[in-house]
Amino acid sequence: MEVTEVDDERDFYGTFSGEIRQARQSLWLWAPWVANRIRSLLPELRAAADRGVQIKVFIRDDTDQLQRKDTSQSLIADLRAVAHTVIPMHVMHQKIAVIDERTVMLGSLNVLSQSWTREVMLTMRGAYFARKLLAHEHAETFARPPRCGRCKGAEIEIRRRKNGIWYWRCYAAACKTTPSGRTDAWTQDIRLTSGR
Repeated sequence: MEVTEVDDERDFYGTFSGEIRQARQSLWLWAPWVANRIRSLLPELRAAADRGVQIKVFIRDDTDQLQRKDTSQSLIADLRAVAHTVIPMHVMHQKIAVIDERTVMLGSLNVLSQSWTREVMLTMRGAYFARKLLAHEHAETFARPPRCGRCKGAEIEIRRRKNGIWYWRCYAAACKTTPSGRTDAWTQDIRLTSGR
């Protein structure tokens, strides 16, 4: 593994845009919040998707007060129109980009929402490290949410129980709330396999 860049919040987006433009196969993103910053990235992401790059993004679910705002929901819809898969994940906080299973960008900067805070991001090259990180994040499994077993909808998020077991949860309003207002969301444990 080789560290090729150490960027702050001012320089990172030039490096990131260059990596998106060079992507040929895949772009994995873990970015908790979606805000106005995404507007400047959507053209690059759209061009990558048009080249056949598979874009898979993990974001925080809408139980987060910032994510549930109308503005954020609108920007998430814009992201969904470009990315192949957008998966909400409860209380996620990782800031990771993996490009073509070879380049990793990792640090404190939230790629889809950064606006004013001081940050640092490392860019590293190394296929073994990239694949190891994707395996650690259960990327392949988590990027394939099932349909809801109750409503058959696709509004599925990832959560983790206190005992460490990961599970899928439907967040469709019809599924997660009973007529009396109780929460009764459909859930299904995620079966993790070794590897990715």
